[in-house]
Amino acid sequence: MKKTIATFIVIVIAVASLHAVRVMQQSYITGKVSPVDAAGVVVAINGTDSIKIKPSDGGFSFIVAPGTWTIWIDAKRPYKSSVIDANVTEGQTTRLGEIKLIQ
Repeated sequence: MKKTIATFIVIVIAVASLHAVRVMQQSYITGKVSPVDAAGVVVAINGTDSIKIKPSDGGFSFIVAPGTWTIWIDAKRPYKSSVIDANVTEGQTTRLGEIKLIQ
């Protein structure tokens, strides 16, 4: 019985340690919409996953899983919405830079 409990504790510690390492390697997508007040929301889409935020002073940042994400910027009138593809690598930040919306 003691051996079973000890084995269980070791497995729990190993799983917790692996999860902690995984969390430290988060991936991000960042960017800034120009003009600052032109975007209503910014949406990141990957398959059936999506994240929606309102930009703060034009800036946005998503914590995402690695892969190819489509970034949709829903513009306020008179500006036109924009769509950008972003390839995200694990543990890296994909910087889209300044995204200028046109009228």
